[in-house]
Amino acid sequence: MAAAEVLKKKIQELMNERDVALDKGDKLEAELNEMKEQLLKAEFEKKELERRFRLTEDELDNQSQVRNELKKKSINLSVEDERIKDDMKSQVQSINEMEELISLIDKRYEELELDYNETMEDLNAL
Repeated sequence: MAAAEVLKKKIQELMNERDVALDKGDKLEAELNEMKEQLLKAEFEKKELERRFRLTEDELDNQSQVRNELKKKSINLSVEDERIKDDMKSQVQSINEMEELISLIDKRYEELELDYNETMEDLNAL
């Protein structure tokens, strides 16, 4: 019975870790979306400034550098998001395996309890 409790506790810990990972994934996704918006805004502003003021080469290089940095951050966030998703899938699989193990332990415990009760009845009958 103690093993079942330990497994149940481990499942709860894994579920808590999954919740933390989900929250982190949500935050990263929101950050990614914000950066995508910033990237779109930066590109729009670049075009608008080129049209109005015919930016110098230095100004264009600076805007391009910002856009590239945002693209790199966006790519890094996408990679991190995929890693978190993979971690969550692994945690869900671990939880499912733990639940199956608990079910088997519970079933075996019930079988042993029945055997014990039958043995005690046989002994009492003697």
